Amino acid sequence: METSPRIHIDAFLGQKHIALAGYSHTPKKFGHVVYKILKEKGYTVHPVNPAGGKAPGGERVHAGLETLPLEVEALLIMTKPEITPVVVEQAQEKGIKYLWVQQLSGSKDVKQMLDDNQVEAVYNRCILLHANPSGIHKFHRWILGVLGRLPSM
Repeated sequence: METSPRIHIDAFLGQKHIALAGYSHTPKKFGHVVYKILKEKGYTVHPVNPAGGKAPGGERVHAGLETLPLEVEALLIMTKPEITPVVVEQAQEKGIKYLWVQQLSGSKDVKQMLDDNQVEAVYNRCILLHANPSGIHKFHRWILGVLGRLPSM
């Protein structure tokens, strides 16, 4: 398991506006669940899905990163691994400063791309274990702490 220094996690979670690439319009899909939980935790979440449309609260679902507002400096990537390199490249072109590649969204190629471009991203971690976790995620975080598998400074 990759470790992401705690400073990168804290910097990402310190952003008020987070774009979510891989948002799903289907309520039971993880991209929708994460959107809802982050909103409940007080983040302004800007969903991104090529289909566009509206999220349940009436928020615009961006068809691509190019239409995100300027105040968005953080991008949570929850796409299929084969799509993630394109999203990372677009994020770099847009100047998005903070990236989080959700576990199961990365690959060896994505990790190499981040390393080659010296992108300080959170990689291969579940955001729900770090964004003020509750429920099962709080328990899972506790287990990781006991096992010494949480990132340190």
